[in-house]
Amino acid sequence: MIFVNLPVDDVQRSADFFARIGLAVDELPGDAASASVVVGQEAVVLLLERGRFSALAPGPVASPGDPREVVLCLSASSREEVDDVAARAETGGGACRTPAQDDGSVYRRTFLDPDGHAWGILWMDPQAPPL
Repeated sequence: MIFVNLPVDDVQRSADFFARIGLAVDELPGDAASASVVVGQEAVVLLLERGRFSALAPGPVASPGDPREVVLCLSASSREEVDDVAARAETGGGACRTPAQDDGSVYRRTFLDPDGHAWGILWMDPQAPPL
């Protein structure tokens, strides 16, 4: 299993955002400084208040506006789901800054969550030859 730890300014705002785009959120009872977002059976994103995050990671905590180190990407079951998640991200407090990318066998959109972390959502044609 992989756990991705993300520093956020407001755990509740971030948890609400990810619930709006269709991911399961587990708010830990009695712990307002963190929440978990279930991405799949093998992946969980832990939303950590910046102070909690800095206790786990040595050194300064980067700002999401700094040069990108990573784009977290979710899979979709159709092109329509890609567009739906991107639209829900935008209406839920995120921002879509680039147009959809379509190379025929892969269709993707990118959005920023309310804290500025970059996310992708993509559909891959199951009939296309492997990449």
